[in-house]
Amino acid sequence: MNLTVHNQYESESKTSTVILFLSFSVLSSCICKIIFSKFLKNKIPLPFTVAVLLLGFLIDIIATQVNSINNNFLHGELQLSQINPHLMYYIFLPLLIFDSSFNGHFHVIKQQLIPAILLAGPGVLISTGIIAVCGIYIFSYNWSWLTGLMFGSILSATDPIAVVALLHDSGASKSLASLIDSESLLNDGSAFVIFIIFHDIIVNGNHSARKILVDIVKYSIGGPVFGLICGIISVFILNRINNELEIEITFTFGLAYLIFYVSDVELGVSAVLTLVTMGLYMSKYKYCISSNVQPAMASAWRIATYFINILIFTVTGIILARSFIGTATNISAKDFGFSIILYIMIHIGRIVTIVILYPLIKCSGVCLSWKDCIVLIWSGLRGSMSLILVLIVSLDTKIDIITRHRFLFHISMIVLLTLIINGTSSKYLVRILGLHHGTKESEIVLLQALEHVRRQTSWKLLKMKEDEKFTDVDWRNLNEYLPDKLLEELDEENNTNYHRQLSTTTTAANDTSFIYNQQSFHRDIPELPTSSNLIVPIIDIVYSSDNRHEENIRNELIIRFLTAMSIDYEKQWYLGMIRRKTLNILIKSVEQAKQKCSLGLHWKLILENFRLTFFLQYLIHFDYFHLINQWTNQLFFNHIFQTIELTLSFHAAKTRLDNIRLQFPELCNLNERIMSEVCEEVKMYQLNAMYILLDLKQSYRLCWIIQMTRRCAQMLLKYESITIIQLYETGILAENEYSHILELIEKKLFNLEYGNIQMFGNRKKILEKPLDLLSYFQELSLIEKLQWEIRLKSGHRWFQPGTNLLEKNQRVTCAYWIIRGIVQCQDKTMTTYYKCGDIIGIDALFNDKSLAYDTYHANSGLVETYLIDSVILHDLLSDEKLSRLIYDEIAVHTMMNHFRKSINLTHSQFKMLLNEKSKFYKKKSDLFIELQLNQRVFLLSGTINRYLNNKQQITYNSIDLILIDSPTIYKLNPSSIIYTWTYDDERYYLNLKKSQIHCLTNDNKDMNSTEPFYPLYSGDSIEFTPRRHSSSITRPIENINNLQFIPTEIDANDEHDIPQEFSSFIK
Repeated sequence: MNLTVHNQYESESKTSTVILFLSFSVLSSCICKIIFSKFLKNKIPLPFTVAVLLLGFLIDIIATQVNSINNNFLHGELQLSQINPHLMYYIFLPLLIFDSSFNGHFHVIKQQLIPAILLAGPGVLISTGIIAVCGIYIFSYNWSWLTGLMFGSILSATDPIAVVALLHDSGASKSLASLIDSESLLNDGSAFVIFIIFHDIIVNGNHSARKILVDIVKYSIGGPVFGLICGIISVFILNRINNELEIEITFTFGLAYLIFYVSDVELGVSAVLTLVTMGLYMSKYKYCISSNVQPAMASAWRIATYFINILIFTVTGIILARSFIGTATNISAKDFGFSIILYIMIHIGRIVTIVILYPLIKCSGVCLSWKDCIVLIWSGLRGSMSLILVLIVSLDTKIDIITRHRFLFHISMIVLLTLIINGTSSKYLVRILGLHHGTKESEIVLLQALEHVRRQTSWKLLKMKEDEKFTDVDWRNLNEYLPDKLLEELDEENNTNYHRQLSTTTTAANDTSFIYNQQSFHRDIPELPTSSNLIVPIIDIVYSSDNRHEENIRNELIIRFLTAMSIDYEKQWYLGMIRRKTLNILIKSVEQAKQKCSLGLHWKLILENFRLTFFLQYLIHFDYFHLINQWTNQLFFNHIFQTIELTLSFHAAKTRLDNIRLQFPELCNLNERIMSEVCEEVKMYQLNAMYILLDLKQSYRLCWIIQMTRRCAQMLLKYESITIIQLYETGILAENEYSHILELIEKKLFNLEYGNIQMFGNRKKILEKPLDLLSYFQELSLIEKLQWEIRLKSGHRWFQPGTNLLEKNQRVTCAYWIIRGIVQCQDKTMTTYYKCGDIIGIDALFNDKSLAYDTYHANSGLVETYLIDSVILHDLLSDEKLSRLIYDEIAVHTMMNHFRKSINLTHSQFKMLLNEKSKFYKKKSDLFIELQLNQRVFLLSGTINRYLNNKQQITYNSIDLILIDSPTIYKLNPSSIIYTWTYDDERYYLNLKKSQIHCLTNDNKDMNSTEPFYPLYSGDSIEFTPRRHSSSITRPIENINNLQFIPTEIDANDEHDIPQEFSSFIK
């Protein structure tokens, strides 16, 4: 009994020594990183993972030479070297694969998806075939095709972690880094599928084509389908969890392991492809993670993957060393030569793959230069996946031992060679090819930013110098902390010459040498320069006449504006102004627009979300059942609610764009003309957004009120949060009280996102009736309204954004009476916007057999209309309560389309003139009117007779504008419909504020202004960090539950603290 207990204790003690060895390995790896970064200043181009692998390799080589029985450290190393590869597969792989997909940038990966699939699909097959040919015909092992293909599949899985990290850090082509990363993500799954198929054939002897086909479909399709289902469920669950840090982080970790196991063991599909698909789907909806949890989530995954990479490459180094020693009996000198040949053949296969697939990659829209192709070829490193697969083979006793040893030796050699040679030389290769910098234009922007830092620091030093509290500062010791010194260190680390490229100015403001004189802190301060002696630009930029260069400058500015908008959207979400669903739409459109360098594409993609779905369109027309109608109203109400939220978010982002120009005026130095054009383009889209908001406010009043109420509630809760924090910081509230109150506030914020605003008096959330919006019917009785509603219902139509209502020169058979939405008509001189109450094409319909004057289209959102045919138009004109208003509408359109140049008034101005100043004559038989000098007569229909002094008579036909140059008498006929007004009336309305939009508001708001007219959060900003990749710098995890203050954004109107040299840019 005692002997049994002793043996059990001894066994457990030996097993626990693994912890000792792993702890030593992790600490040693961290020390290596510190030595490389702090002491060697990253001068040795050895990737960290390669250094860890070599460390494990050396430890095992040394350990095998030491014969110490009672050494716990060596026992731990021995236990780890004998680790089951299936254990590595289930412990390490799920986290690494899920991290790469979940913390990746989905919208960037999406752009590279087709090339990545080509490289991970046909590319892996080509690579597998070439390596198999090498193993069969070059190696003298007499391998069969099945053995060769299994060998090739193991070596087809790439692990370019070192190259990708290098490309990301250097600021090189983001698309190239994303393509390499995406390929690695997908080809792990495809290589594993091929390996499993051939391994199963060799081990079990099942060669049937049916079995192979079933396996291919099961692994390649079953995995992604199951992953997509799991992703949808996971996003749904996470969206219902709010700021539960421990739950949300633990959920993602547990999810990765659970789904990996279920797909691999229970369902028998590709676990790798399952996790990749699920991770990418969750990355697409990355805001399913609560705003306060996101930084902590990124930090947790970063730490986990960092730790796992240390462990896996340490174990890899040990296994490599053991493989060399363990296979020594079956390996000869020529096998080393075969490994060198195999290393060369792998790169030849990579070249062949790129050459064959290059035309298809180019057709997918991804343009790779020859430099990019070289990096793509050289990035084919082999790593942990290849080692795990070959270890699975090495432990399979159904395969002969000599083949297993040769597999283990050659694949270990390839992993070692690619990691050491390719991984180490990648930095030099990228530098030789000139890819370690961004584009020329991005460097110009960077230089302006660096000079901005230098000037701002100089100004701050001036302020310090003036402050008596800094009297005892030794200014001579500040050299090490000035931007110039930082730039020198930056150039030294990255092998750049930014410091030399920064031009020096002769103004005293840029001459920072004066700060080192400590004699008198008042006398040594030079006077700040005025705008008259300021040298602009700050940096001497040689402007190129090349159109390509100007286009690149424009693209750089647009990308930075879009990035600023993306950050603003995330901040709006963080402040509770928008929901997660809305944020996902906005970020998706921004990322797609950044790929195309187009602000217009961002706005266009937002407009696409204003469109009604096919299902909702069908429900709107299917209005036979009350219950279905209620559901339709709710769905439509939610759609409009989201439309308002999207437009509000886009328009509210203008504040951040304005601050860019104030905080970074040096942007104008890049190219003032291009900067002005980009800013004008931004303003144009902001104006369009404001027009839509004004229409939404008027057309969907109840929905607008709910949105404004929700925003106000969010603001109140944020103000309450700030107050609670202030009370806690002053000691008024205890920590438990502070935490509990903040938790209650967070719950209310969460309920505002997924709950509903309760309307006062239990009002139902239904849209206003169309006739209630049309001012024409306000004077009618309820019975009359009901009659017209029934009459017009059959012609009720919805038009999607971008749809044309009328084409230019189209025969008009019906007009469109706008109920909701904005219709745009643009000619050579101006753009006219039509809104609720306007009747498009009514002039052509009234004048039978007329053509549409121009193209009218729903440019900026949904448009709801009634179709007006000739019969309905006749009934409208026959109704005494409506006829004058309808005739006014016909007259406005006719006048604008035929006589705009003669009166020089806009659509809205002339409509106001007709309503307020004009005299209207309708079918007054034998009526004589006397008109004086400078009066106007507009004949809409029929004829009129003019009598001259000599009693001669002139007849005027319909659609004519007569300018009275002397007192004249006119006789009206039974068919005459005319308007008269004076020239002074025209001048009065001409002097009113011109507006190209047709009276979207009832006040005299300047429509060229884009200032918000809706609630905006104006309090102190609480801590906010935009979510980026897991490799980005994040806040400490322990502070994530605390709302902390950060400085608010610079007020655009607060210039009293800006030095004169900077304010001159603004003015």
